[in-house]
Amino acid sequence: MDRARSAGVIICVVSVAIGLLVTIGIFSRNYWAIALPVLAGVLGVMGLAFWIGWTMATTDIETPTPARTPEDTPSGTTTDTTT
Repeated sequence: MDRARSAGVIICVVSVAIGLLVTIGIFSRNYWAIALPVLAGVLGVMGLAFWIGWTMATTDIETPTPARTPEDTPSGTTTDTTT
């Protein structure tokens, strides 16, 4: 079995195990069975939001150079390079 399939099987087994633990916790009326998954979800979303903000704040933006027109070129020169 290749690495991707092995990782997929592990993810499936872990998700079923966590689902069973949460279900058992809910039926035993345990507060932590609800609080921990909610906390993990909120922290995951906040981490994603921080990462998006950080990426937007630190990305270098290059300003486009204006296109040269024939009026901008010195006399006697052309910008046509197709010849």
